[in-house]
Amino acid sequence: MVDDDRSRSGSHVHSPPAAAPASATPQTACFIFGALQIELTAAPGAARLVVAADGSRDIYVVDPNALAAWAGGTARLLSLARASDATQRAEYRAPFLIDREGRESIAIEGLVTEQAVSYRLLVSGARSKVAGLMTRADVVRQVCEAAVGAAALANKGRV
Repeated sequence: MVDDDRSRSGSHVHSPPAAAPASATPQTACFIFGALQIELTAAPGAARLVVAADGSRDIYVVDPNALAAWAGGTARLLSLARASDATQRAEYRAPFLIDREGRESIAIEGLVTEQAVSYRLLVSGARSKVAGLMTRADVVRQVCEAAVGAAALANKGRV
């Protein structure tokens, strides 16, 4: 396998400025997968996911409880271990994160082989096309942690 910039994943978490009150300022976590960018934003009472690539943007408004449940289910993929032989090879998929309109947004798969456990981010676009991009366990962990934090912040504004 040849390693290039497209196979690398990165993440950037943006904190609010110190002068703004924390209750009014949204928190954003941004994850970059080659040409694809995933941005998770939360403020008290609201959470949203933005998926951008090639000049298009899909915006998903997500329920904070659904976001927290998705993060918990996805994080379980991190406990996968390498297969001891060919009969144990498997692919596991956490469910897609579903927005308030019932649209699928993102999911993560764990691919188990004798050599390693690898992860693939699945992104469902506006035209119902699903793209798969390889990523690493540390990025999966960061996405899950950001989703848990976003859900907690969004739930602060709910009655």
